[in-house]
Formats: sequence, C-alpha cells, structure tokens
Amino acid sequence: MSPSYRDATINSVEANPTVSGSTGGGRDENGKPYFFPNISISIGYWFDNEGIPNSDWDTHFTAKLFINGSPVETKQVLSNGGPQTYSFFTYKFPEPGTYTAEVRGKNSKSVTITIKSPEQKKAA
Repeated sequence: MSPSYRDATINSVEANPTVSGSTGGGRDENGKPYFFPNISISIGYWFDNEGIPNSDWDTHFTAKLFINGSPVETKQVLSNGGPQTYSFFTYKFPEPGTYTAEVRGKNSKSVTITIKSPEQKKAA
C-alpha cells in the first residue's frame, strides 16, 4: 500500500527555545516570552490523530508553517499513540520584531512571537 497524505487538524501551537535551558530569550515584565534574533525556536503543534493508530505507517499528516503569511516549510508526520500527536518546526528569526507563526492543515492555529535584540533586554 502506498502512503496517503492528509491535512492535519491543528489543535494548538506554541513557541519554545529549541534547546532546554537556552539563554536565547526571557520573559518581559508581563511574563510573556521573547527570544533573540538568530536563535533556533521550536514552533510546536499538536494535531488530531483522527483515530489512526501509531501502527499505521501509510497515513501521513501534513502541516505547513507560515511566518507573517509567507510559507516557510511543510512537514509530513505519522501519528503517535493516543488522540493527538506533537511535532514542531524549527525557525530562526533574523531581526527584532513581532511575528505571527501559523501552522496550517485542515485548519490553522497561530502564535505571536516577539524577538528582541540583546540590547533591548538590558534596557528593560
């Protein structure tokens, strides 16, 4: 049987430093996370397994990453056990600013990501 591809039903999206304990960012005075330019950020997403068991090696779920509305990357992932699966994209934002990272499949979910220069952190 040849592989089949389905658009993933995206349940949620989040942004985290790629490396545990990374010094690539912090939290502002309101507790919201921010990151520094050119540091790998994991843009993680949960998608619905739609009843496909993890023993099914033929069904791949497709998700696409968009940054500020522009396509960046496409992933095709097999389901894990349980009702949903976690996967992620890795992205480095080159400049300070506020970005919208959106993961699209059958639907879309997004997260706002703030990038600050290390100098902005010192000024805060």
